[in-house]
Amino acid sequence: MTNEMKSVSLEEVSNIIMGQSPDSEYYNEEGYGYPFLQGCANFTSKYPRAEVYCSVPSKIAPKDSILISVRAPVGDLNLSDREYCIGRGLASIVPTNIDMNYLFYSINLNKRDFYRISQGSTFDAVNSQDLKQFKILVPLDIKKEKRISQIILTVERSIENTEKLIEKYKNIKQGLMQDLLTGKVRVKSGIQTEEVRFKESTIGLLPEDWNDSYLSDYCDIQGGYAFESKDYSADGIQLIRIGSLFNNELNLDRDPVFLPYEFKRRYIDYVIKPNDIVISMTGTIGKRDYGFAVKIPYMNKEFMLNQRVGKFIIKEGIDKDYLFYLLHSDYYLSALYTRAGGTKQANLTSKQILQIKVAVPEIEEQKAIANILNAQEAIIESEQAHLGKLKLLKQGLMQDLLTGKVRVKVEGDGDE
Repeated sequence: MTNEMKSVSLEEVSNIIMGQSPDSEYYNEEGYGYPFLQGCANFTSKYPRAEVYCSVPSKIAPKDSILISVRAPVGDLNLSDREYCIGRGLASIVPTNIDMNYLFYSINLNKRDFYRISQGSTFDAVNSQDLKQFKILVPLDIKKEKRISQIILTVERSIENTEKLIEKYKNIKQGLMQDLLTGKVRVKSGIQTEEVRFKESTIGLLPEDWNDSYLSDYCDIQGGYAFESKDYSADGIQLIRIGSLFNNELNLDRDPVFLPYEFKRRYIDYVIKPNDIVISMTGTIGKRDYGFAVKIPYMNKEFMLNQRVGKFIIKEGIDKDYLFYLLHSDYYLSALYTRAGGTKQANLTSKQILQIKVAVPEIEEQKAIANILNAQEAIIESEQAHLGKLKLLKQGLMQDLLTGKVRVKVEGDGDE
């Protein structure tokens, strides 16, 4: 902290309204009354999206206040873009003599402190007194609050615009997949052709020269091995588990587990190489976090395959990239989800994955389709990399500016 900053408690710069749950008889889903938030389940990256309304609210969070989760998970934040009825899982922090965005960023930067405070209670929660006594740093010059907020907000807007752009490109890709993987738009050698003659098939209308074949005609599934916790090591070759395919994408940082390097030779059939396609074979009914294929990226490293994760073994007649997109097509996933077994958990067998009919053109057209989709995917990945850099920039600016580590100038400051 520099001599330009001072420490204040939240009660010095805001009013705090603790939530209180109204009687359930006043709930509705027709939009009568105030949008109701019991906790942070309906939080997004910035503003909440309420699904339930309340005609007789107990506590109201004003527009332009900060919504904070006071029960596990403690410390999650959103901004109120309108008045909300809030339940006991939330509180509203209403700025009094502080810039709202500055206050929001400051709480967000220090919200880990709430985790420490909440551990002292019977269950993870904080009370009104915890909130009132929570400390943040503020500049002595109030003009610097707004300047700091403006700097961070500029980066935040770039993040929001990039996220919208990524969503746009993903929608374009989805539309391309729908047209290209069903033959509605034909491509050969990268040249688009308009004339298409269709035939009836077991999976709907297809171009006359396409096949409707079982996936098993083109690939097999290699199931993973049931490695035990006693096999794990501090480092070595990483194990690809169901948890590694979190949110339907490869996440190598989520609870990583390693096996000794010697296992690569001992269990050679369970080695995964770059560009291999793996699929999650267990998930949760309703969430559809199973049956999703992920391509192992080029990282100059190999992995091991755990149980309930399958690896595709490619036969002749199908391009690997075309297969990857085929496994993400709406008609393939819809067919797969109808075959999921189990009760609370969905469990897929290799047969269920492979005994689905798919649309397959000649290999030349497969490659042309894959090239178009790969190009669109490269655009998305580039924007995602840019998004990652912007998020790091924002975090760095918050750390520097909100702690006084880096000083900002406003009108009236002398040369330094």
